[in-house]
Amino acid sequence: MSNIPTRVPPQGVNPGRARPAIRRLYQRPPLAPSQLSAPLLVLSDLDATGILPGQTTLKQLPAEARRLARLGLGGVKVFASGHDRDERASGALAPGNHMIQAVRAIKDAAPELAVTTEVCGCSWTTSRECVLRTASGDIDLPATFDLMRSMALAHAEAGADAISPTAMLDGSIRAVRAALDHGGHADVSVNPNIAVHTNLYGPFKQVMRTDPDGGNRLGLQLDAGRLPDAALQTATRWEREGADALTLQPVMTQIDTLAALTGHTSLPVTAYSTSGEWAGLRAIGPAAALEYHQMLIRSGADHILTYLADQMALALHDDLAGGI
Repeated sequence: MSNIPTRVPPQGVNPGRARPAIRRLYQRPPLAPSQLSAPLLVLSDLDATGILPGQTTLKQLPAEARRLARLGLGGVKVFASGHDRDERASGALAPGNHMIQAVRAIKDAAPELAVTTEVCGCSWTTSRECVLRTASGDIDLPATFDLMRSMALAHAEAGADAISPTAMLDGSIRAVRAALDHGGHADVSVNPNIAVHTNLYGPFKQVMRTDPDGGNRLGLQLDAGRLPDAALQTATRWEREGADALTLQPVMTQIDTLAALTGHTSLPVTAYSTSGEWAGLRAIGPAAALEYHQMLIRSGADHILTYLADQMALALHDDLAGGI
């Protein structure tokens, strides 16, 4: 009996001891291309200045959609600019506007991509605000909700798979969900934003010309100092109003909120790596940026919307091939 070696307590899969075949057996790939979506910023030819990835024109859009689909991406989120604006955002409801054309072009070119759109006034109003206002300057809730409902129906009829109410107004998710249901689009998802006030929206606002005349959107975004509780309270309200999923933006400075949020709700959560994160992630290189996006999945995100979606898909293909 004295010759029987002492049993070593199990230590899991020890990388220094396990054979490569065993390590592969228990690997947990933390990210797949299908868990990534890319923002597409649809601009007129004159506006295409190249500040951010994803900038495209209606003419270029079909080829870009097919390229992203070939990379295995799960979807795109579409933003449109270059159209006429007025105080009531009437262009948002014009038949065949840039957004409607963009959604149709993507679904025709790459129907497998999930297309998400925003229903918001900032790209359509002369004030560049998310909401419509009364003559006295107050938020005109009935008119804003009517705008959001009508935009949601128009986007769904064009082929959008998910609608994202952006202005964080109580009642807006319920209004959009009801409009879709009553309009025969019960299978179109509603995925509202949980938006935190930050400087990380700057490049997007510059490209899309959505910086409000009022200077900021503090009244329509969460105060970072009140996180994560404010995000959890918002998520509970959105869930009660009929949200099918949630999007947290930004995430680079809100990882604690992402982890808390995904532990709080049973809804799928998209982590939106916003435009201001792109320059920093690009600077650290694709391998390190890939680790960052993988960390978002480990922190609980079900999906990632990122300006590096195509580069991350390429990095994942390289990783599988042993290149990273």
